[in-house]
Amino acid sequence: MDRHCSCRISRPTRGFTLIELLVVIAIIAVLIALLLPAVQAAREAARRSQCVNNLKQIGLALHNYHSTHNGFPMAQGVVGAVDTGLGHGPSVLLYSLGYMEQQSLANAFNFLVQATYGAKSTYTVMNTTVYLASVSAFLCPSDTGSTVFKYGTNYGCSLGAQFRSDSPITNKAGTGVGLFAARASFGVQHCTDGTSNTIAFSEKLIGDNSNASRNGAETYNCVPWPGAPAGSGADQVMPLAVANLTSYISACDAKRVAGTANQVNSVGSYWAAGRVAEGPLITELLTPNSSHSDCYNYGQYTGMQTARSRHSGGVNTLMADGSVKFVKNSINQVTWWALGSKAGGEVISSDAY
Repeated sequence: MDRHCSCRISRPTRGFTLIELLVVIAIIAVLIALLLPAVQAAREAARRSQCVNNLKQIGLALHNYHSTHNGFPMAQGVVGAVDTGLGHGPSVLLYSLGYMEQQSLANAFNFLVQATYGAKSTYTVMNTTVYLASVSAFLCPSDTGSTVFKYGTNYGCSLGAQFRSDSPITNKAGTGVGLFAARASFGVQHCTDGTSNTIAFSEKLIGDNSNASRNGAETYNCVPWPGAPAGSGADQVMPLAVANLTSYISACDAKRVAGTANQVNSVGSYWAAGRVAEGPLITELLTPNSSHSDCYNYGQYTGMQTARSRHSGGVNTLMADGSVKFVKNSINQVTWWALGSKAGGEVISSDAY
């Protein structure tokens, strides 16, 4: 009789201990923590690249328009005889539509009436289809404000370092130091400072339509310019009026400290409206993404509307020659003023910004 047993002795399978499992989870968490910033940075780089492409499209449209009309579009157009209010007419972006593959939208606008947001309702109703349309080329994906105002814009044409949007062509109170102005057209021939040293467009933020939270796009209304509520000429142009600007910055910042009274959260809300606050216009009174507040006296044609973006460290800026440059927040204020003027006679070195 064979007494040897052929039975196999089974041993219990060893699993993960709780400590080992926790170690694995900790390693995965560390890897996620290391990779997440890189992923976020890559996404922001893609969004920033899209913003640059948008500005390049606008630049091409401006120069195509210039080739046809021997000048760039007006920042704020003239409304028909039915409503002559400044800031009630088309914006520079609306005039540019037909030159950036948006001809069908341009054709839908009634240029006989030309009324947009702010004009008499009996006339704006004729153009609501256009000025309430969303144009992706006018929105930067880095700014969440575009989810609130889908018909808004993250790009503003440069009025220069002045408080008003007027030019001497239309109003003696204006000086028209920037490349764009109300009811006046300037072109390459007016850029005696050089097109590569003259700002055409820069980024701006869109409001969140809420007083409850501050997203950085807030502005404050009914803040008069020192000496005259809307400025009266040279007293509102830099660098000559720097004393007035200093006073205005203090008055403006005081509004923010006081709370949400007079707060406006609709900046950049209408790409088609020729308005400083709600429309596609900026001024170079403050350097990009300034910590100071933005304010205006009349939202149609005055304002300290600063170039701002969600990009870290600065803003994308379209120059008059069609090139796009990233301008840092740390740019010298006088240099920024100089870039905002088309014929100020300033000499700007290539390494100044």
